[in-house]
Amino acid sequence: MLIDHSREDLTFLQIHLGGDRNFSYLLGDPATGEAAAFDPGFDAAGLQAIAREYNLDIQTILITHGHGDHVGEAGRLVELTGARLMAGAEDRVAGAENVADHAEIQLGGLTLYALHTPGHSPGHFCYLCEEYLVTGDLLFCGKVGGTGPYFPGSSAEAEYDSLLKLLQLPEETRVFPGHDYYGGPGSRTHSTIAQERDSNPFLTAGGLRAFCHLKDNWAAYKEEHGIK
Repeated sequence: MLIDHSREDLTFLQIHLGGDRNFSYLLGDPATGEAAAFDPGFDAAGLQAIAREYNLDIQTILITHGHGDHVGEAGRLVELTGARLMAGAEDRVAGAENVADHAEIQLGGLTLYALHTPGHSPGHFCYLCEEYLVTGDLLFCGKVGGTGPYFPGSSAEAEYDSLLKLLQLPEETRVFPGHDYYGGPGSRTHSTIAQERDSNPFLTAGGLRAFCHLKDNWAAYKEEHGIK
């Protein structure tokens, strides 16, 4: 599956290439062809083929977090493209340069900003370019990333703080998550900060204690509200 969210002056592609409903992304300047790939989890060759189809030259590979379903073929994509690989230091992605909070990354005439958003993992980053926000496994459509013993180094408290950080962005900012996990009626592959602020149960819970309580009781909440 490929969804084209491009504008005339910016190419942005949301791509499902396998895994647990994983999304990879391509962002580029159509004037220069300079592009970044995000989270090439399972099919580096397929991602490179799509980039070529859209006349994009992948020069930077950006990792939201170091879990295998997001970085599995990052090294292979480096081999195919010669691009630099960047990730949060705490997640220790093999071969990656450390990306810093608020770092600016140039893609032709586009400026992309790295935002350190720990919680699901200690080195988790989101990436913002104008109204496009790649949120990895911090914020999904209608849900948030997992924390607890299945995710070493995770922290519900840190995740909550990171989510509050995202809520400071303009409400029209478009949310592009790391997985197609939306469980509500219909289909939603992307969202906005305003939609999530107003309808995501974790963001309307009412404070850190309620947020953590919902995480601890998410299975029961899903059953009660018919969420997949």
